[in-house]
Amino acid sequence: MKLRILLAPLLLIIGLNAQPITGTTIGHYSKPGAPIDMNFTTQSVDTNMTSDVNITLFPTVRSGTMSVLITFDKELTQLSSIEKELKFNITSDQRAYPINLQVSSLTDGLYYIRLLTKIDKGMGSKMRAFAVPIVIGKGKKRDINQNVMMKSHNGENISVSRAVETIRIAK
Repeated sequence: MKLRILLAPLLLIIGLNAQPITGTTIGHYSKPGAPIDMNFTTQSVDTNMTSDVNITLFPTVRSGTMSVLITFDKELTQLSSIEKELKFNITSDQRAYPINLQVSSLTDGLYYIRLLTKIDKGMGSKMRAFAVPIVIGKGKKRDINQNVMMKSHNGENISVSRAVETIRIAK
C-alpha cells in the first residue's frame, strides 16, 4: 500500500510528459494498387525516456504473405526485441496486424521509424513505404537536406523524400 502511494505521483508525472501522436493512412489518397494501410500511435517523451510505438497494418487483400522491413534513424535506440524483418500470413479472418515497439534517444529531435511493406500474392508483389515520426524532447527538426536511404527487400537503395501530389483531370 505504501509503495502504491509513493509510486502514484511518479507515474502521473511520467504520464503527463508522454504526449500521444497519432496518424493514419486510412481514407487518404495512396498509390493505386498499394495494398496496405496503417495506423500509428507514439508518445512524445523527454530524452532518455521510453516512447511506446504502436503500429497497426491493415492489408486490403484477403490472402498472401506480408513482409515488413523496419529501420530506425541512427539516433534512436530500439529497446524492444523485434526482428528487423517481420512476416505475416494474411488470412481473411484477421484484418489488423499490430507491431509494438519501444524506442528512446539521448538527443532531442524528430526521428523516424521506416517500414517498407511488401505483399506477395503469388502473382507478383506490391510495395508501400511508411514513416512513423518519433518526437524526443523539444523535437528539433533535422537538416532537411540529410539523405534518408532505405534498402528494399532485394537490396536496392530507396530514397525517402517529402512529396506533394496534385491530381488534375485531363480534358
